[in-house]
Amino acid sequence: MATTCLALAAAVVVSGTPVAAASTATAAGKTHDVSECFDGRCKITVTKPVSFPVSSSLGFTTLSITRVGFAVKVQGTGSGVSSSTTLSAGGNGSVGALTVRVLSITQNSATIRLAPSPR
Repeated sequence: MATTCLALAAAVVVSGTPVAAASTATAAGKTHDVSECFDGRCKITVTKPVSFPVSSSLGFTTLSITRVGFAVKVQGTGSGVSSSTTLSAGGNGSVGALTVRVLSITQNSATIRLAPSPR
C-alpha cells in the first residue's frame, strides 16, 4: 500500500467531491483523495501514468490515464471489457459511460475533466 500511495502522490492532483476512502496523494502542499474520481466526476492532473478504481456504473472498474506526447490516453477496463480514447488538448471523447475532456497538456502534465455521460 505504501508503494501505491507514493506512486499516486507523484502522479496525480485531483479536485472534486470525495466519494469513498482510498489512497491519498499530496501535491502543492494539499492532500487530495484519489477516490474523488470513483464516481467518474472530477478534474485530475497527471504527471505519470495512473490507474485507479471507479464505479462499475461507468461500464468498467478501473480507469487508466497516460500522457502520450501531447495527447492523453484514457482507458477503462473491467471483467471482459475494455474501452479507450486518445485525445489532444481541448479534445472531448468517451470511455464507456464516462465523458472525457482534456483541458490542457504541457510538457510535464495533462489535466482532464471526467463526468458520467448523460443517460
